[in-house]
Amino acid sequence: MFKTAHFASSFSVMLPASLLWLLSPFNNLSGRRYVFAFSTSQKSVLRDVNRDFAMWIKMLIFAPKTMANDCTDIDIVLRQINQRLRKLEKSDSEKTEEIGRLNRVINQKDVEIHNLKTELAVAKERIKELEEAADDTSSTPGKPEKNSSNSSIPPSQESIASREQRRTKSLRKPSGKPSGGQPGHKGHTLQTVAEPDVIVKHEPVYCKCCGRLLIDIPCQKIRKTQIVDIKVVVETCEEQYYEKVCECGCVNNCEAPNCRIKYGDNLRALVTYLNVVQCIPFKRIAELISDLSGQNISEGTVQNILKENSGKADSAYEEIRKRLETASVVGADETGAAVGKHLHWNWIFQNDLLTYVFQSESRGQKAIDSKFPKGLPYSTLVTDRHQSYFKMNVKDHQVCLAHLLRNAEYLNELDSNQDWSRRFIQLIEHSINLRREGNITSRKIKVLKTKMKNLLGESLTHLDNEFEKFKRGILKVKDYLFTFLSNPSVPYDNNASERGVRKIKIKQKVSGCFRTDGGADDFAKLHSIAETAMKNGNSKFNAILAVVQQ
Repeated sequence: MFKTAHFASSFSVMLPASLLWLLSPFNNLSGRRYVFAFSTSQKSVLRDVNRDFAMWIKMLIFAPKTMANDCTDIDIVLRQINQRLRKLEKSDSEKTEEIGRLNRVINQKDVEIHNLKTELAVAKERIKELEEAADDTSSTPGKPEKNSSNSSIPPSQESIASREQRRTKSLRKPSGKPSGGQPGHKGHTLQTVAEPDVIVKHEPVYCKCCGRLLIDIPCQKIRKTQIVDIKVVVETCEEQYYEKVCECGCVNNCEAPNCRIKYGDNLRALVTYLNVVQCIPFKRIAELISDLSGQNISEGTVQNILKENSGKADSAYEEIRKRLETASVVGADETGAAVGKHLHWNWIFQNDLLTYVFQSESRGQKAIDSKFPKGLPYSTLVTDRHQSYFKMNVKDHQVCLAHLLRNAEYLNELDSNQDWSRRFIQLIEHSINLRREGNITSRKIKVLKTKMKNLLGESLTHLDNEFEKFKRGILKVKDYLFTFLSNPSVPYDNNASERGVRKIKIKQKVSGCFRTDGGADDFAKLHSIAETAMKNGNSKFNAILAVVQQ
């Protein structure tokens, strides 16, 4: 006979509290019929339990007598329920782990998408700048190809055909002078010294004719030759530190470095010089030091040396920037350089005595303001036609005429039947010749400006669109074409700045890219100091050595 008490106690232990309400009708099973009204939540509970348990509940409710007769031990059913619940819990745990794994994959993909979006934005900015500068090397069908002689495209980006033409055919006009060094050229011939470091005597020992020994015969000097050579000498210097006790009891000692062994100043300066001035990568520097001296140095040590020396150069670097702020003439230019996977920009501001280079993520006014927030109020700024330079606070501007001449030469090749671009070239070259000859008067400057105004006022609608585009660009900077005629210290081109950023391109071509922002900053800082020292008649190596010895 089924016992309700036993069922209730077992059931209450094994089942959730939400199902205990099912037990109440079975306190007295005999002779009674019950009608149940189930709510929605109760029906949901019944659906979620396993099939065996649901079937048993149904039989218990609607056929109590049959259930009482057939069921002999409720513990078997409860054990089956418990097994099913454990399987469900295990399945839920596995699903939770899978959800966690998928969330991690999603987060990783989000990071990759963000990086791709950043690279895409950089690429779009670069494409826009190239389009604005008209530096596209691809030639339009039916139009001449742009190269370094008729556009702002550097020789390194020319097509193979243009490069071969440049190698086999000179793009310069003949000067009429003979090739080689001109009269008065200083030259670089080796000079003898009065007191050589070592003297080696070469005396004949045997007679060429009879073979007699000549040691005891006096000799006479007939010629001398001085040999200039270098030696790589590895010197290990041990610095010993002592202390002295004063009569007053004070212990006095010399400040000693907290290391057992370290590289000396000369080696540190050499490593910095090879990387910054000669643009040699870390690995090749380590190989060079090892081959010459036998000292094994790691790439990490090379990087640490550069970082340390860069920190010592902060004061000199800042001094260069401050002096540029008060300079009367400054040239500027910028060039792209990869830092990691991103395109950054290296800026140069320089004159005859100073060179200041820095790198930034931006090619706009933001980058300039970060170094020169007040602009260059005392300077005439010599640049190309990049719009950011004309937003600076400066005294005056001078546009690079070399760029304009190359662009006008392209128009000559585009349409040889017109003479507008040729007249523009003649006018610019005439102004340059006036400067070279020193034959400049206010009247001649006024005549040049009037001719240029009339030339730019001519209609070019009958010519190719490239003519009108070029003229619109000139009209924007027409007031800055002949500034160099009024100020003899202002150059008519920006070649000095372009030569200054060439080292950045060489560095990038050799090494591929800068690994980090810090590495790019270190190179710019030390490069600025080395170039400034060279412009002032000092050795680049000695300038770097002076930084190291601080």
